[in-house]
Amino acid sequence: MTVATFICIALFTLTVLAACQSVEDRYPSPKFLNSKDCQDLQHGVLPVIDLFISKSNGEQDITLQVEVADEPSERKQGLMCRESIPSETGMLFTYDSDNSSGFWMYNTYTAIDILFVDSYGQVADMIKMSPCPRQTLHPVEGDEEWKIRCMSEAQAYVPAKSWRSTLELPAGWLSEKSLDDPVKSISKIDWSNPTN
Repeated sequence: MTVATFICIALFTLTVLAACQSVEDRYPSPKFLNSKDCQDLQHGVLPVIDLFISKSNGEQDITLQVEVADEPSERKQGLMCRESIPSETGMLFTYDSDNSSGFWMYNTYTAIDILFVDSYGQVADMIKMSPCPRQTLHPVEGDEEWKIRCMSEAQAYVPAKSWRSTLELPAGWLSEKSLDDPVKSISKIDWSNPTN
């Protein structure tokens, strides 16, 4: 066997092995804050799927790997206590019916851009959300004061239209992909249900 043949076989084998990886195998493990406020939360990855963003200008679709929060307890925790959200990842929140409420950033430590998506996969609204960490300067903020402050800040995070699902992405990722106005620049967001 020649060296060139061996290299071709090795490259082919590596390509096949890489293609056989599941979405979960490619998804980066989240890093959680080591904080008393985060001890009671689940520290793992939710089911992961490929999500496709179609651009209105006809350019190639963008594929992301996202965790799916489709149970009440998963939606309640969301991205709480994550140190960061890696690029090309996010969290998809799915619901069975339309909603008009917003989200809050209680116990969330990284800024996000959230897309509110209707039942047709169209972006209904996008809101940039800032972290709402506990105030640790003296006097230290108690649990109730912290929740009240985060709820008050969340009044700015209510979308203009009703929505069925939301997609939380790292802050600034949409701008990096030239999707600054996602209501106009994204024609559709599509995904398939995860298999557990």
